[in-house]
Amino acid sequence: MQKKAVSSPKKAIRGPKKASRPGLKPASKPVRRRLSPDERRSQIVAAARALFVEEGIDHVSMRKIARQVGITQAAIYQHFENKEAILFVIIEGFFDEMLRVFETALLGGDDVLLRLRRAMRTYVALGLSRPEEYRLVFMTPMSGLVRAGVAVPRTEEAKLTPSPGSLTFGMLDGALREAQAKGYLREINPDIAAEAIWAAGHGIVSLLITHSQFPWTDKEALIELQLDMLFEGMLPADSPARRS
Repeated sequence: MQKKAVSSPKKAIRGPKKASRPGLKPASKPVRRRLSPDERRSQIVAAARALFVEEGIDHVSMRKIARQVGITQAAIYQHFENKEAILFVIIEGFFDEMLRVFETALLGGDDVLLRLRRAMRTYVALGLSRPEEYRLVFMTPMSGLVRAGVAVPRTEEAKLTPSPGSLTFGMLDGALREAQAKGYLREINPDIAAEAIWAAGHGIVSLLITHSQFPWTDKEALIELQLDMLFEGMLPADSPARRS
């Protein structure tokens, strides 16, 4: 009896190998540049500002800010102690800009009363052009910042450097003292006058941005009349500029 020959398994038929193109390398993923600490802080502040405006500071957590930036919650604490510290940076930045517009308005060479009026007009314009950020800076309760220890400078170096807010107020106070020395301002405390001017400016800005849907007759005329009443009320009784 003859044995049947066992056939060997057939090898899989493969097509011809594709010739690789010379000079081509597999595509590699782009390498993300590592941000510097300052760049990361700026990124965190920008993300927090957007979240604070959209949701309100009370509804935003450090975890949510970290998620928005794309970093871990532990990583964000390497840059900021808490969200109040981030808000403080936003406040300082806004005051930096306010200081610049005050410098431009108050350091001119014309009449000091015109400079004061121009300064307050630019203050109102700045607030109305950035209403949500104005809310954060001037309409957020400060008690949380004080409790967090960020409402005052925390380092000895910072204590020696005046804040932009104090510099801005100082410029306003100085201009009022100049006006009083030249006889343009009646005998009132310049410090109180500076506070009254700021209170009036803040009042008109906060009213217009909080009640933006109110059918105001003429916002520009309202602002100008407010400034007229404010500065004319500080003139000496015998001033020819005072209206009868």
